[in-house]
Amino acid sequence: MKFSKYTHAFSLGNDIALYNSLRMKPVYLPKDKYFLIKNFLSSDSENISDDIKNEINELGKYKIIIKNDETDSKILDFVKSKIPESAVNICYFILSEQCNLACKYCFLGNNNKDKRIKFHKENMTKEIAEKGVAYFVKQLELQPLDESRKPNIIFYGGEPLINFEILDFVVCKFEELKESHPVLKNIEYSIVTNGLLLTEERLRRLHQLKVAIAISIDGCDEKANQMRVDTAGNTVFNKIIKTLDLAKSIEIPVSLSITLTEESIKNKDAMLELIKKYDIKGLGFNIMMSDSNTKLPESYNVAAANFIIDMFKELRKLGIYEDRIMRKLKSFTSSQVYFSDCAATSGAQIVIASNGEIGICHGCLADRKYFSQNVAKIDFDPKSDSIWKEWSLLSPILKDECQDCEALGICGGGCPINATNEKEENSIHSLDTRFCTHAKSTLEFFISDLYRIISGKEEKCQKISL
Repeated sequence: MKFSKYTHAFSLGNDIALYNSLRMKPVYLPKDKYFLIKNFLSSDSENISDDIKNEINELGKYKIIIKNDETDSKILDFVKSKIPESAVNICYFILSEQCNLACKYCFLGNNNKDKRIKFHKENMTKEIAEKGVAYFVKQLELQPLDESRKPNIIFYGGEPLINFEILDFVVCKFEELKESHPVLKNIEYSIVTNGLLLTEERLRRLHQLKVAIAISIDGCDEKANQMRVDTAGNTVFNKIIKTLDLAKSIEIPVSLSITLTEESIKNKDAMLELIKKYDIKGLGFNIMMSDSNTKLPESYNVAAANFIIDMFKELRKLGIYEDRIMRKLKSFTSSQVYFSDCAATSGAQIVIASNGEIGICHGCLADRKYFSQNVAKIDFDPKSDSIWKEWSLLSPILKDECQDCEALGICGGGCPINATNEKEENSIHSLDTRFCTHAKSTLEFFISDLYRIISGKEEKCQKISL
């Protein structure tokens, strides 16, 4: 008998948590008992107390202790067999590739003159939008009808509100098709916008169309938002606040998409006050990405990961649940491996550019890398396309370098574009190391939080060697 290669140990005061990263069910036991088990497994002795023998049998049920390496191989093969085939369920409509801002951290490249000039100046037309609608419906109908399925339309840019008329047109077009296309029964719509072009009329219309509104902001004051600037380099925080004030005054709910700058993570309390003030019920934190102009230190990755956890603790008291943590928490509590944190890395999304070109990731919009399709090619099938097949193989479960990681089961992998940008020699198959930090810190929080619930004790969770 031996510890599984997927077993990891965490210290919690006088106790130890043992956790198999593929079975995902932590077991807590006193440190003295853990060391007795560890010593027995590393010795040739067959003398063992009934208490320790029973404990070992129990740990065997969770595959924390296994008889041989074949058990690990079988578990991994079983998990791999559950990876779903590519099936498109999310569609980004890039209504305009132009943007009225030039945020200094923009992962699309609006902060980079060489990239910015590559974006198409023409907005999406009705003709392209209508073909895009038909294209997405065709993708949904390639799969067996599932009554519980929720197709997702995301209006994106650039700044999507530059082309509001087409947003309205696309939603109405999908709604018209609902009766004749059952796959659209549960379709959902959302927009990610900087909010500067939102008026009362547009807010009311979006609400009427049932388009969820996510407004991007970086924090609670001008300093935290100093990287969110217009094309002339001026900060726009006060303008965003006016939009939030407007939405609140007419009782139109909005969520926040919060990019965590090095300044914004310094003030948790002010961030909480902003969320409370505008009665925000949904939000997502975005960890900044590296590019040729910005290389973030590991200290930022650690601070951002801890900030997200600290905010989660406070927000759940208010009944508010941050999306990034919740995706991992769902995996942890259900003991179900989370294969892909990004729809692109499961081959589940398409991105329709303003000129009708179709790719798998909006982060590649400037150079059109990984854009191989067009709205005119209606017979596209992601299961047979080389790009979608390549991206759908980016799950950590399939990466050798991820097999020893304690967060393997809850991670879902990071951003292939950020992984590419971290080092010159990197590719989409490389690790997004900022996400590794986030996933590992989040797992330690989950293990310690469950321990708190079970034992009533709050202890710092820290990984130790087996």
